[in-house]
Amino acid sequence: MKLVSIQHKTVRLFCFLGLVALALLQFRLVLFEQSEYSQKADLSSLHKYQRNPYLLSWLAKQKHVFDADLSTANSLYQKALKANPVYLPAWLGLAELKLDQHLSQQANAILDYTSLLAKDIKRWRWDKALVANQADRKDILAKDLSFIISEIGGKQKNDALRMAFSVWQDPSELLEILGDENLVSLFRYATSKKKVDEGLVFFQALEIEGIHERKKDVLSFINMLLSMGEVETANTIWDKLLHPNSLFFNGNFSKELLQTAFSWRIGKNKGANWKLTQADDKGEPSSLHLHFNRKNNINLYNIYQIVPLQGGKVYALKGEIKTANLSTDQLPFLEAYGYKCKAPNNKTEMVKSDQPWTNLYLLLEVPEECNAMVIRLRRRKSTYIDNKLAGDIWLANFEIAETGEHFTILDEQ
Repeated sequence: MKLVSIQHKTVRLFCFLGLVALALLQFRLVLFEQSEYSQKADLSSLHKYQRNPYLLSWLAKQKHVFDADLSTANSLYQKALKANPVYLPAWLGLAELKLDQHLSQQANAILDYTSLLAKDIKRWRWDKALVANQADRKDILAKDLSFIISEIGGKQKNDALRMAFSVWQDPSELLEILGDENLVSLFRYATSKKKVDEGLVFFQALEIEGIHERKKDVLSFINMLLSMGEVETANTIWDKLLHPNSLFFNGNFSKELLQTAFSWRIGKNKGANWKLTQADDKGEPSSLHLHFNRKNNINLYNIYQIVPLQGGKVYALKGEIKTANLSTDQLPFLEAYGYKCKAPNNKTEMVKSDQPWTNLYLLLEVPEECNAMVIRLRRRKSTYIDNKLAGDIWLANFEIAETGEHFTILDEQ
């Protein structure tokens, strides 16, 4: 309680100091305006503020935006520019003012001049882009947004991308305007905002440069396509990126897990950890080893792989599994179900507490409207008093093959 009280006092002190600072600034500005009105001239420190382009521009902005006093705002901007002829915020504020006065020719002339002043300068570039957008000067806007995206990071870059996608809605035109140097940024933004059509245009351009150098970005794009239900498109790009030679990717666990797209995904589970083991001279295959430490009644559902398959067919999943010292009545098993579609939910029997390497077999019945299935390691919570899962399980040599059978709507019924 004492610590909380001290924290509250500290917060109140900072708030008080902030209010005092604002009051002093306001007092200064009031005196400044009064001196302007009375035309008193002296050598006090107050008149230093009358020659400060920052404060003059700030006050002009207030007069323009909040008081709609365009005449006073114009006078203040002129004084700011007299104090500093190359002070960009004053020029930009003046351009906005001219636009509101419907003096577009003067506003455009100011924008042309500020473009020369701001060449290769990062500061105030976003402010200039906003004014250029307001004036519908797409020639200046394109250069500013391209510069911000390629040279400036953080929030400004994200804002510039959002504006660019809004102004130029044709992705081919957008890429042509912003340039190839911004291709990756455009591709990543389309992926993050789930813009499928735009992302596909940028991916085609990325293919020319070489997608393998952008493997992480392409995998993120594939994952986005999957989340949007674009399974066939995602699978086409997956084949181009990794050229998988089997339906089940990395079924023998000989490669690192990608944790995305059509690869194994293993989420975090309290009371469990995992690692990949390599094949050895004793005949042990490469495998995924899961260890349960008897700390939780685990509801295991986040170890899975999305597998692209052809609808209307029946496939067979084969693999090997080994266990040691598994506890409780609820033990792991494998199941298959449709990805973003309805399909028969087939599953194996639960594994035994202790078993050597044992073959497993699971049918995958894929309806005609499905083009992907999920293969998942599952364990339900136990209702017993002794319900915390302990022990080890190993998975190895997973593969999927067609059975030659067809699965039709009659089979579903």
